[in-house]
Amino acid sequence: MSAHLGGRLVFGCVLLFAVSTAPAGPGSQSAPATPLHRADLQQVAADLRALRLPPTRDGLPDYSAGAVEAQKQGLQALRARFDALQPSTWPVHDRVDYLLVRAELDQLEYALHVHRPTSRNPNFYLSSISSAGMLSGPTLSRLGQLVSQPAPFDATRARRILDHLRAIPRILEQAKHNLTEPDAHMAQWALPTLERARESSRRFADALVPLWPAAEAAELPAAAQAMGEALAEYEQWIRDRLDTTSRSAPVGREMYDWLLHHVWLLPYDAGDILRLGEQEYARFQAWSAFEEVRNQGQLPLTRAATTAEYARRTEEEEKAIRAFLQKTGVLTVPAGVGPYRRALMPPYLQAFTLWNGLSGYGTPDRGAVKYAVPETDPYAETYWEAIMRTDPSTNIFHDGIPGHHFQGILARLNPCPIRQQHTERFKSEGWATYWEEAAVRLGYYDQRPRSRELILSYLRLRAARVIVDVRMALGQMTRDEAVRALMEVPVDRRIATEEVDDFLAAPTGGVVYLIGKLQIERLLAERRAQLGSRFVLREYHDGLMDAGWVPLALTRWELTGADDEVNAMFADRARVPRPGQR
Repeated sequence: MSAHLGGRLVFGCVLLFAVSTAPAGPGSQSAPATPLHRADLQQVAADLRALRLPPTRDGLPDYSAGAVEAQKQGLQALRARFDALQPSTWPVHDRVDYLLVRAELDQLEYALHVHRPTSRNPNFYLSSISSAGMLSGPTLSRLGQLVSQPAPFDATRARRILDHLRAIPRILEQAKHNLTEPDAHMAQWALPTLERARESSRRFADALVPLWPAAEAAELPAAAQAMGEALAEYEQWIRDRLDTTSRSAPVGREMYDWLLHHVWLLPYDAGDILRLGEQEYARFQAWSAFEEVRNQGQLPLTRAATTAEYARRTEEEEKAIRAFLQKTGVLTVPAGVGPYRRALMPPYLQAFTLWNGLSGYGTPDRGAVKYAVPETDPYAETYWEAIMRTDPSTNIFHDGIPGHHFQGILARLNPCPIRQQHTERFKSEGWATYWEEAAVRLGYYDQRPRSRELILSYLRLRAARVIVDVRMALGQMTRDEAVRALMEVPVDRRIATEEVDDFLAAPTGGVVYLIGKLQIERLLAERRAQLGSRFVLREYHDGLMDAGWVPLALTRWELTGADDEVNAMFADRARVPRPGQR
C-alpha cells in the first residue's frame, strides 16, 4: 500500500493478506482480510492513543487523581492485550510496528507512575511542551492553537474561543487541587509564562476585539480579564509554595538508561551518549576555530532590519534551498510539499511570551507559516531569533525544508496508522540537525563563510545539550552550572535557562538532536558499505523518509537487514523502574 505525493511514492503499511477460512456462500468471492495480528496491534495502538487523552467532566479535561487512576487501570488492561500478541513470526514491518506500540505503552507507564505531571508539574496545565506523552497545555497552549489561524474570526470561531477562555479559570482551579506533590524545578519552569498575566490577557483582548463580530467582541474583555485573574492567582499559588516544595532528585542512571532503551528504542546508554556528546562538542569547537581563522577579514553579516525583511528573506531562501536540493539531487522534494514562510505575529499572539517562538499555522496547499515577533520585541534579540534574522536559511534546513515542515507533510501521508501517528524525536530532530551540517558539506554555504559560523554555533549547542542533559540526569551538574555551560556556546541567559528547565523536567530531551544525527550518519556509512557502487545518496535520504517516523535502529533493520540492535530490544522487557513503588 502506498500514498502518491507529487510523483513520489511514500511507502507505509505492507499489509500481508490472509485467506479467510470461512466458507464462501454461493456466487460470493472471498475478500482478502488484514491478518488478525495486525488488526489487533492497530486496535491496541488506537486505544492507547485514546487513553492518553484526559476524560471530560463538566465540559473540562479531567486530570484529577481519580481520572489518572482510571488511566492507570486502562493501561494495565491494554498491556495485557498487548502482551498476548506473539510477534516472533511476523514480517519485519509488523514487528517494527510492534516495538513502536510497546514504546508508547512504556512511555505512558513512565508518565503515569514516575513522571506524574498532573500532580507534580504546574507547567503541564499551561504548556504543551510539558507533555511526557500525555496531552498537556489545556489552557494557554490550547488557546494559542485556537487563535493561530489568522483572521477572519466568524461568530462560530469567536464563540469557541470565548468558551475556552471561560474554561481556563476552572481548569486552573482543578490544577491546584491536582498538584499534590509539586516539584520545585517544574514549578519554577512555569513562572516565566505567567509573568504579567493580567496585562497579557488585556493586551490579548484589546487586539482581538476589532477583528471579532460585534456580539462576541462585547463579551471578550470580561472573559479575558477573568482569565488574567486566574493566571495571576495561579502564579501566586505557585510562588507561595516554592519555599516548601521539595526538589526531586535527578532521575539517575538506571531510569535514564531505561528511557533511552524502552521509550526511545536507542542502542546506547547514558555513558555512550555522554562520550559522543563530548567528542562532538570538541569537534565542533575545533571546526569553529578553523573557520574563524579562515574567515579573517570577511565582512560581518547584515541582520534583517525589520520582520517584514526577515519574512522576505525567508521566502527567498526557501526557494533557493528547494533549487539546491534539486540541483544536487540529494533528496526528492515532491511538488505537493507546500512552501515554508514567515509572517509578522498578530498583536494578540504577541501578548503571551509562551507563543513567541512556537506559533504558526498550516495552509491549504500543505504549506506552513511560522510567526515572528516584531523587530522591537525583546525576543528578537534572543539566540535563535538573532541568528535566524541574520541568515534565515540556517533555520529553514532544520525547521522547514528538508526539516520539520517537510517531515510533517510526509508523516501525515504515511498510510500506516501506527507510523503516521507515532512521535519519534531522535529521528525527527536528528534528521533536522543532520541537514545543518549536510548543507555545509554539500556546498550551500561555500560563498557564505559567516553563515558557516552560524551553523557551527547551532552544532556546538546541539552537542552542549547532550552534556548538560546527561550530567544533570546523573546528578553531576547543577541547574546553574548547566545554564552557564550553554551560555558558553554562546546562548543568551533566557534561552539557556528555558532549555535547562526543559531538560530537567523531561530528561533525554536534550540529546535527541545530536544523537539522532549521529545515528543517521552511522546508518549512511553502513548502507554505503553494503551497497557499494549501487549506493545513491538521494535514495538513502528518500528511504529514511519513506520508512516513517520510527526509531533509527528499527529503520536500520528495515533498510539493511541488520537485526543485532532489535534482537536486544525484543529480549529486554524490563518494566519502568518505580522509585518508592509509587
